[in-house]
Amino acid sequence: MAESCPILIASDLSDASELAVTRATQLAARRACPLIALHVIQEEPLWWVVKSRDLDPDDLRGELLQEALAGLKTQLQEAAGRLGIEPPDSQVQARLGKPVAVASEMAAAIHARLVVVGAHGRHAVRDWFIGTTAEKMVRAGNVPVLVARVEPTHSYQKVVVAIDFSESSRAALRAALDWAPQAQFTLVHVYETWFETYIAPATYERLRDEQEEALHDRLREFAHEAGVSSDQEPDYRVIAGHPGTAVIDAAVNAHADLTVCGTQGETGLRHLLLGSVAQHILRESRGDVLTVRASDEEV
Repeated sequence: MAESCPILIASDLSDASELAVTRATQLAARRACPLIALHVIQEEPLWWVVKSRDLDPDDLRGELLQEALAGLKTQLQEAAGRLGIEPPDSQVQARLGKPVAVASEMAAAIHARLVVVGAHGRHAVRDWFIGTTAEKMVRAGNVPVLVARVEPTHSYQKVVVAIDFSESSRAALRAALDWAPQAQFTLVHVYETWFETYIAPATYERLRDEQEEALHDRLREFAHEAGVSSDQEPDYRVIAGHPGTAVIDAAVNAHADLTVCGTQGETGLRHLLLGSVAQHILRESRGDVLTVRASDEEV
């Protein structure tokens, strides 16, 4: 099992990243997965320090890398202590470069099954870390990305999965079942309403009920095809409205500690059209978020 499910933690050594380290440690311990904790130092700011203080660049790099390794080891030890468990098999890595590029390359190199990041970095500006690291990690690679926001005092208990019947949402559901097998699931499909003002109210109500019933049946069939067993029947929700907002509202109503969605991982215009729902969930969710691309189907 350990060889098949390495988990990569992308830590910036901030307090927010401690949540990611603790959640990754919890998941690794449950599945006997090896942990690799990574911290990436961006070189650009170093030159300002070197120029202003007349420091040797190589000495400064070495010191910063050693400090990062020590910080990662401390985070892993403290995470195991908070969980009251024996530390899982783990290693620490510190690199120089651009965080997203280095983390993505390492995830591919170690065949990571999951990348775990914190929701916010060192800066207090809203969406700084989401916009520059976590969100870019989602778009950059083929590995599922878990964005940790809440204190992991227990395993995931209530999980909401956004389903649009695409291969990405099928992969997302399978990943959710894999990483949170004991949780209570709510599967949410959101559809857009018609122009009901042009339809007689009675006719509109009838057509809406028929559509929702058909979508409900399709949702149940989709779930079982994806691997939901008869003894873990989820709560199926078919909702009219904007997908991103409706999924967030469903997660709040279900008291979910994890929201899961598929993502196309596109850039440019296709990202704006196809990735807006995942982006909205990433930025607005109160709990942890797991995003999965279609190529991540086998987890």
